[in-house]
Amino acid sequence: MDQRCIHPPQVDELIEILFCVRVELVSIRISVVLMTEDQILRLWMMVGGGSLILLFIGALTNKVTVYRDYGDVGWSLSLVASPIIGFFILAFIAGDDADAWLFATETTVGNVILGVTSLVMVWSTIRTYLLSIQDNGLIFGLFIGTAKVLIAVVIALCAIGLVNYLFRDQRKLGHIAIFFMLFAVFGWFVNVLVNGERTGAA
Repeated sequence: MDQRCIHPPQVDELIEILFCVRVELVSIRISVVLMTEDQILRLWMMVGGGSLILLFIGALTNKVTVYRDYGDVGWSLSLVASPIIGFFILAFIAGDDADAWLFATETTVGNVILGVTSLVMVWSTIRTYLLSIQDNGLIFGLFIGTAKVLIAVVIALCAIGLVNYLFRDQRKLGHIAIFFMLFAVFGWFVNVLVNGERTGAA
């Protein structure tokens, strides 16, 4: 609110005739609500699931190129497979009584395995985004590249789940039949996503 300020006599007269604006400071308290790990996981599942559905529709209608060929699928899967394989190699060499992470960080062999695994992951990420950008442009390529990383995780989890289902303890003939049905659906799903030839990118 604007008003004439009353100053003591020793204050410069020029300042006395100026309008002073009294600014009232209002303190605003912002409450930051932190999300729990379970909520963050659910959020990522929703984002990943939504991205996967949009990408699948785009591939089914050949509006975008998801995977150029099966080599492109391999690069995306290696992003997930390489740390899993690297961990099993480290655990096998280190033995049951040793800490695999300490072995990886404190021994030369562990450092080499960890370094190779990291390089494969970095190069796989670069190739995944590079191919996506080449086939779909920069904007769509960045989105599709990120979605392909999520798809690689989904494919890896589905493959592990199918193998576990096949080798369950109480396996019956019906379970084997269901396994092949699920495997066929899984194969069709991946085949739809590999649409480079249909879009002309391959």
